[in-house]
Amino acid sequence: MMRVRAVVVVAILAVLLAGSASTVPAGAAVERERVWGDGEEWEVLFPTEATVRNQKQPFYLIAPIVAGSPQSRGRWGFGPHDSVMGVPPHRQGAFTGPCVVLLLVPGPNAILGVNVDAVPDPNIGVLLVRLADTDGDGVLEPLTSVAAAEAAATAGLVAAFLPMPGGEPIAFRCPVRPLHG
Repeated sequence: MMRVRAVVVVAILAVLLAGSASTVPAGAAVERERVWGDGEEWEVLFPTEATVRNQKQPFYLIAPIVAGSPQSRGRWGFGPHDSVMGVPPHRQGAFTGPCVVLLLVPGPNAILGVNVDAVPDPNIGVLLVRLADTDGDGVLEPLTSVAAAEAAATAGLVAAFLPMPGGEPIAFRCPVRPLHG
């Protein structure tokens, strides 16, 4: 039953997200938000527009790891959420390449409450995953790194959905730096 719901959620995402989010506005004031990278929190600067070509970095939106303390109060039409991105070690976190937003939703092998924990986004109601049992040991681990998100996707526990409001992906340059208290 839960697997059927997960598949249905993925199938209706396109309908729910059509026009629900918006692209990064030009000329907006720069804001800072926390973001997960390799299991640690970093700071990403918004907004800075980017053109999406073949080379892009995933910027996953997930449900808040700590429910009462989301990294983002809400952006692009989504409610409070956490984000996950890769932090290249050779750049010491100063990555400014293009990022594309992907939602992590329950995948075809997801069993809610057993091998994934997902929370509905308060604005659009779509289930966003925050924890998954990526190694099959019965323990749900937080998806706080690209490696964890990709392991969950390989296991079919999550699916990465590319929202395309207005027919375009949500893309931006994503400078990230160490989190400053």
